[in-house]
Amino acid sequence: MKQKLSILVLLIFITEFLFSWEAQFFTSSSANVPEGWYVLENKIDKVTFSDPADSAYFQIKKYPGGTFSTSLEIYQYVSNELGSRGEGESFTFDTLESYFSSISFISGGYRYRGYLVTIEGEAEDFVLFAFSYADSFTAYNDFLLSAIDSFSLNESGLRNPGSVSQFYYPWPGRDKTINYIEIGEKAIPISFDKNEIDAAKVLIEREVRILIQYSDSELADSAWTRYYRLIYRDNYNRIRRVARIISSEISEDFGGLDSLEKSSVLLSWIQTFKYLRTGTLSDFMSPVDTLFSESGDCDSRALLYVILLEYYGIDSILMVSSEYSHSLAGVAVEGPGAHFRYEGTDYLVAETTDNVSIGLIDRNMSDPSKWMRIKF
Repeated sequence: MKQKLSILVLLIFITEFLFSWEAQFFTSSSANVPEGWYVLENKIDKVTFSDPADSAYFQIKKYPGGTFSTSLEIYQYVSNELGSRGEGESFTFDTLESYFSSISFISGGYRYRGYLVTIEGEAEDFVLFAFSYADSFTAYNDFLLSAIDSFSLNESGLRNPGSVSQFYYPWPGRDKTINYIEIGEKAIPISFDKNEIDAAKVLIEREVRILIQYSDSELADSAWTRYYRLIYRDNYNRIRRVARIISSEISEDFGGLDSLEKSSVLLSWIQTFKYLRTGTLSDFMSPVDTLFSESGDCDSRALLYVILLEYYGIDSILMVSSEYSHSLAGVAVEGPGAHFRYEGTDYLVAETTDNVSIGLIDRNMSDPSKWMRIKF
């Protein structure tokens, strides 16, 4: 109880600026915190989340634009208020000047460690503050980084890599080289910074370390959903430009095809990829890696397929089954074959690792109750 009280005092201490105009705090900004974390406080200028054990915290605080001149100035203000020690570095997050730092501090007699990300914008400035008790920091490190990385400035940011990912490696990547994607008998040259593939791997391995901690939890399904959604977000705009190139090369008249035809042509191409598993803890290739290596297993390919379909304006879902140890995609198009229903819409199944037509599914995997549906 004493520790919980010290946290509440700390949170009040670092949030002295209150602005009556900030009544609609989350009209644009959002965060997808780890499963089981709850809202500890929600006020006009900030929201604070806590893990179930009240040992780790994530706070989003905003100030009116113009309160600070730089992200470093924001960091220095918060650091002075906390009396913290640490080191940091400037970076760019969604074109905005930002600052990432690791910090340690003492409050109420307790030691804490965590991370600060400060973002200097035009209309508003943000502080993303994730921390835990120092003696449990190692156990919470991935959770803290994941919480910060899940923050989006606005709706368009929901399809960009998060701030931690952009700090790890700049996005869009600047070290572009010519790479080739094979479509049919053509080798299509594409300029791309393949360091972004490594950046995507870092997020996946961090998130799977979080995911396995929910293995025996009633939150397991929702944790899986969050896992795939964070990967989807991290990869989506990394391959936006490539998706446009694919559409122009995969068919002579791709734009003139109907949704079923587009889905079928794209599926047939992805089915030609080499089946490959990574052997890492996640055993999962990112969609951007799957695209450029033209290889991957079922969920890697299915997630890439769903991303590409969204680019082409076709509604789809990822379907994952622990019972069958398999993943599929579902496409909201009319056509013959098996359909799985989700939120009032029928989705035609799409098998990405077997050379079968859209709508076909192995009879031994056809029980709809065994499949989890994930919408992005």
